[in-house]
Amino acid sequence: MTEERTGDSYLPNRARNSWEFMSDTTLRSAEALILMALAVSFALLFALRRLRGRRTGFTVGLPILVGVALRLIAVVAINATGLSSQLRGGDETTFLDFAGVLANSPWGRGFVPHGPYQLQTVVFAIQIKLFHPSDTAMRVTQIGIATLGFLLILAAVYDLAGPRAARYAAWLIAFEPSNLFFNSALHKDPLMVLASGLVVLGGTKIWQHLDINGVFLAGLGCFIGIETRAYAGWFLVSATVLLLLHSALRRLDRPGRATPIIYAVVLIAFLSVPTVLTVTSNKSLQTLQQSQNANSAGATTGGSSNGDNLADEQVDFSTRSAVITNLPKRMFDLIFQPYPWQLQDPSQQLGAVGSLVALAGLFFLFRYAWRARGHILSQTAPLLYPFFFLLIAYSLSAGNAGTGFRYRSHLVLLGAGMLGILREQARRATAESRELASVPDPTPQRSDSELLPVS
Repeated sequence: MTEERTGDSYLPNRARNSWEFMSDTTLRSAEALILMALAVSFALLFALRRLRGRRTGFTVGLPILVGVALRLIAVVAINATGLSSQLRGGDETTFLDFAGVLANSPWGRGFVPHGPYQLQTVVFAIQIKLFHPSDTAMRVTQIGIATLGFLLILAAVYDLAGPRAARYAAWLIAFEPSNLFFNSALHKDPLMVLASGLVVLGGTKIWQHLDINGVFLAGLGCFIGIETRAYAGWFLVSATVLLLLHSALRRLDRPGRATPIIYAVVLIAFLSVPTVLTVTSNKSLQTLQQSQNANSAGATTGGSSNGDNLADEQVDFSTRSAVITNLPKRMFDLIFQPYPWQLQDPSQQLGAVGSLVALAGLFFLFRYAWRARGHILSQTAPLLYPFFFLLIAYSLSAGNAGTGFRYRSHLVLLGAGMLGILREQARRATAESRELASVPDPTPQRSDSELLPVS
């Protein structure tokens, strides 16, 4: 076997060829990482400038930068621990395998329309086809997609409550631990964050001005949701339709816009009745129940326990009445689990930290909601409707606290936005009360001599 000199060492031809292949692969991965980082940075700067155009004081650049940096650090840290497969699960591998198959097909076959492939798979396949990136490079893209969703939510918070509320929500989102982890996942969640952001910002335009552009924005968000996680996307559609109706009813002073919307919503409701009946039929609910059984405690596979130490208690979703009865139980599980004392493995430890933060946020959310009572719906409806409908959707779907923890990260984003709005509303109410208390009584005071009878 001949040898050739490489620097100060001699390598056999086979070893040299292997080293060249590895070097070439590493170089291409590094190039893809740099290109994606630049593309994401440019896209976020462009979006921030566009959103800042008509929003004086919309200075959320620093918390967004900090949030992106923390998410990148989290990716590097998880890669370095060797716990990546345990923490991230096997769905990422499945989606990437599908994306690899799709990337090897000609353009148009499975891309548009993407047929059996979900939208996140198409996003991964396009990157693989164009850049041959590493998993880390694609995680940068996922962080960018999720951050764009944050920006849209923060713009809606600004429109509803002003710049201070937007900055407060931005800092909450930047440090929120569950999103620090899931925003980089090669999964559906970043696209669902973007879908929620579009629905919230579009819903805000509808709520405030019955703006037709808001309908298009919300519609785009619903489309992304349906193509990514279908059941959640349809619940976002329901939230948007009800928000449309509520917005039109509160703006009857503009009958030219409000009346057609009311008629359109009534028509949509009438046409959707057969679909709703089909989706909630016993046959469809049996499918839902099978999914619950497969993910919940007590489910068996081949006669043995599923072994999931984060599995929730089974609930009965087999009939419409059972769904109504047992849905609150699963909502409670989604909001509060995994419990902070569940610390048996790294996944549970990560979940416990997220649960503590979520519980603290829930406490302050209720506190400011009480102080802002009477203004809650008028101030937060564009976020409250998607929050409530996604809570229902994810409660029906989740069967274990690990999956519920991932789903809850979407609700935490909307909760952070509402917390910023209600906090600002409470501060304004307190300031107005103090201002009224400091105003002197305009009634003239009479002296004691003026009160004596005249002799």
